[in-house]
Amino acid sequence: MSLRGSVFLAVLLVVGCTTAMEALLDVVIDRFGDERLFLDLLDVPATLLIAGVGAWLLARRISRPLKELTRATHAVATLTPVPATLRPTGQDELAELVTSFNEMAAAVEAAVERERAFTRYASHELRTPLSAMRLQLERLELGAATTSDVLPALARGVARLEEIIAALLSLARESDSAGDPRPAAAVLSSVIDALPAPDRRRVSVHGNGCSALVRNPRLFQRAVVNLVDNALRHGAGTTNVRLSASGGRLILRVEDDGPGLAPPALERVTEALNRGPAREDGHGLGLSFVAFLAKALGGDLRLTSAGAGLRAELSLPIAAGPEGAPGRHP
Repeated sequence: MSLRGSVFLAVLLVVGCTTAMEALLDVVIDRFGDERLFLDLLDVPATLLIAGVGAWLLARRISRPLKELTRATHAVATLTPVPATLRPTGQDELAELVTSFNEMAAAVEAAVERERAFTRYASHELRTPLSAMRLQLERLELGAATTSDVLPALARGVARLEEIIAALLSLARESDSAGDPRPAAAVLSSVIDALPAPDRRRVSVHGNGCSALVRNPRLFQRAVVNLVDNALRHGAGTTNVRLSASGGRLILRVEDDGPGLAPPALERVTEALNRGPAREDGHGLGLSFVAFLAKALGGDLRLTSAGAGLRAELSLPIAAGPEGAPGRHP
């Protein structure tokens, strides 16, 4: 066949196929009765494909944070430290769930840390009088001391243990019943008003107009009682108490005019030691107890002594008010 004949045959085939396709299309359209309906039916597979891809992407976006949330929830349930704070993405309900979980995990972690700190503190405080009592009993057993020599020391040790246990039980009860946030100035005033008249006359209070709120009024009150009691015991004249707020922090300064402490003694006191013998009617846990309370309240205790006198500065975060905003302060 010549080249011209081949081209002519190809044209006939193309025309024939096109005619056949047009005929088939006419039959299908006649069958469905509407060309638009037919075209809509052709769109169904594409729509399903797009919907499937979208659903897969959405499921993947949701499943990833859900898996992280599941792992983190298991860690919290087993008191295992959560590796990192989950990061909410977007503004949807899942992001709100992640944010709420982060808040819950932080609260649980803080509670667990308080319990651990409480256990460490109790162990340390109980160990000291028990060791002293054991030493006295060993002296008695070895014949190095008589019963009359040992009994007073043992009695002091028992009294010390009773004070420590009473303080720890009180702290546990007060931690469980934190109460609503209260103005720190009101708590401070209640502590000063409860002092015996001679002690009350020795205290000079500044900053009563501060309206900052404290998160746990009971623990804060216990800290104020110990700080003021410590200053009155070791000072000879006026004890200055100043309450202020700055940068989202509540600052309570208690300063006495006693002999003060040398730098090594300052570090030793803030770690664990008392500053002297306890009163019979007090818990007698001294500044180390206040340092523990400060940690339980999310703050810290700093001690400074420039020659004469000791200044104790308690710094705490200001609690949120009823509307969720930080407590106001001047």
